[in-house]
Amino acid sequence: MENITAKTKISELIKFNPKSVDAIASLAKPLEKLKNPILRKIMAYRVTIGEAAKMGGTTVEEFKRVLLPLGFTFEQESSAKEETVSEQKPTWLQQANKADIDFYDVRPIIDNGADPLKEILGRFKTTEPGKILCIINNFVPTPLIHLLKQEKAEATFVETISDKEFNTYFLKKENESAASSATAEEKLNMDDEESFAAICNQFIQEQTKEIDVRELEMPGPMEMILSELQELPAGNALYINHKRVPVYLLEELADKNYQVHINNREEGNVKMLIFKK
Repeated sequence: MENITAKTKISELIKFNPKSVDAIASLAKPLEKLKNPILRKIMAYRVTIGEAAKMGGTTVEEFKRVLLPLGFTFEQESSAKEETVSEQKPTWLQQANKADIDFYDVRPIIDNGADPLKEILGRFKTTEPGKILCIINNFVPTPLIHLLKQEKAEATFVETISDKEFNTYFLKKENESAASSATAEEKLNMDDEESFAAICNQFIQEQTKEIDVRELEMPGPMEMILSELQELPAGNALYINHKRVPVYLLEELADKNYQVHINNREEGNVKMLIFKK
């Protein structure tokens, strides 16, 4: 394998040597997600060594320690430089006044078993252009970073406070045209109940399969949904009863030919309709 750096994707490591999964998982509990085939499929090709190190509250040097015995070669000087640069706050954050930063700690929401995505999107929507939203979490929210980068986040930065606290900063764009002013919720096809019903009515009963994943433990809901989508006949739709907006699933389907509609009715009651475009 070619020399690797902090910017090398986890998927490249796994492709070269599958034993790297266990090696990486041994570094920190958050990285044990890689052992799950579904979550590994989602994370591996999006996340770099540097990003994974932040997610696990560890360092690139620790990755180097466990990967070298597996036949990997690091570009030592380049990796060290990249890790140092990644720890430096960007100019836009250094020059920001504390009053321009909205600090939002989502750990209590997660501790209660809920998904804070809707609250985060709402908070970011109300953040003024040119101002900053800081999400305080106990892990690096990589899917959220990818999502908001596609929206109005001009830049992002992750600050590691401790192995249980990460501050992720999102700088909101100052200038936007009306054509690009759709919110993240709109891009995710977050529909009101009436609009959602109208979309569902485009499919007759025989064309719709309904499943309920609310009682399944993670990653059961995603596994069932992806399995059902593989078997879904052309022209049919999958109706899903979920208890939260599934961020990882949306990330997985983002570059595929699916139309996803979501109606977040109340806490613990999310309806989804997925079909081929």
